[in-house]
Amino acid sequence: MTERHLDHVETLSNGCTIQVKAKILRDGSLQMFVGVYNPDGTPVAENDHPAPDHLDMEGAFDWGIDMARSIGNRHTPQ
Repeated sequence: MTERHLDHVETLSNGCTIQVKAKILRDGSLQMFVGVYNPDGTPVAENDHPAPDHLDMEGAFDWGIDMARSIGNRHTPQ
């Protein structure tokens, strides 16, 4: 099985940047990363083990983007 992956980077209206990655590994497991960053690049939140239950890669990817947007939009950049 070859690896499949999805990547998303977005700058929010407050200047924060979000980064979401989802990857199906060769063993069939899902690896994800969700990051939210201040405009200067310093991390607001990083999670390399988010656990969306019972979702396929695309569903988990969308879930991660929603989570990152929620965190980033609530944050007041420094």
